[in-house]
Amino acid sequence: MWWLKKQTVITLSSTEAEYVALSEAGCKACWLRNLSEELRFPQDLLTELKGDNIGAIAMAWNPQFHKCSKHIAMKWHWIYDLIQYGVIWAKSCQDPEQTTDALTKALAHPKHKRHTTEMGLSAV
Repeated sequence: MWWLKKQTVITLSSTEAEYVALSEAGCKACWLRNLSEELRFPQDLLTELKGDNIGAIAMAWNPQFHKCSKHIAMKWHWIYDLIQYGVIWAKSCQDPEQTTDALTKALAHPKHKRHTTEMGLSAV
């Protein structure tokens, strides 16, 4: 799914913002998995979600409620359940050559062209 919108919640840290984004991506992934199941395309493999914030990925695997994360609303913690049930697999993706950099950073022309081509936003 390709869509872009601002987060509807105000977060207090970049880890929390990435955690919310991971949860919202998990929601979309579950919707797509259910749609595929209804269309009789069984989903036997895990859906892989990649994030670039190690803290958010660690919280998704083990949401410890310590002083740094206790303020995060409970509705975002269901991503942990999806991982435990074997529906979602969250992993870190800290590649300096991330394709999404074209959407968030000013890049040199060759990098920008390569990334927009990878996203299918420009002619090859």
